[in-house]
Amino acid sequence: MAAFETEINIQATVEELFDFLIQPDNIKAISPPEMGLKFLDAPEKFSHECEVSFAVQTMGQIQEFTHRITHFDSPNLFIEELTIGPLPMWVHSHHFAATESGMTLVKDVIEFKPPGGLIGLMMSEARILDSLEEGFFYRHQQLNKRFSGQ
Repeated sequence: MAAFETEINIQATVEELFDFLIQPDNIKAISPPEMGLKFLDAPEKFSHECEVSFAVQTMGQIQEFTHRITHFDSPNLFIEELTIGPLPMWVHSHHFAATESGMTLVKDVIEFKPPGGLIGLMMSEARILDSLEEGFFYRHQQLNKRFSGQ
């Protein structure tokens, strides 16, 4: 099993950031345009046990995924798990914590298993990790812009 972890401090309250990041429209707005994120079926806001279907452009292919929110502890944590998609496993934990400086630490932890077979040659662990690094770099830039008033 592979893992990716990233974190950022944002000038906002835990409640503001949690509420922002449980809305699919906001996730789309802070995702890299080349990712082509399109929600196919999603609620206005994530909640416990809701399912979210979406499509993204990955490695030259449009891939469809369905995630279920398996844990929802507002405003501290939510966990989404892959139920349908090309990977055998994907668990994304979103953690939120107030810092002493009045900011919010947002920590993302993703555990996954790359696919096997021919798809696994294109969607290798290294390529998935590189894609996550690039995507979260962009996401963090967008969050800073939105919450710092720039």
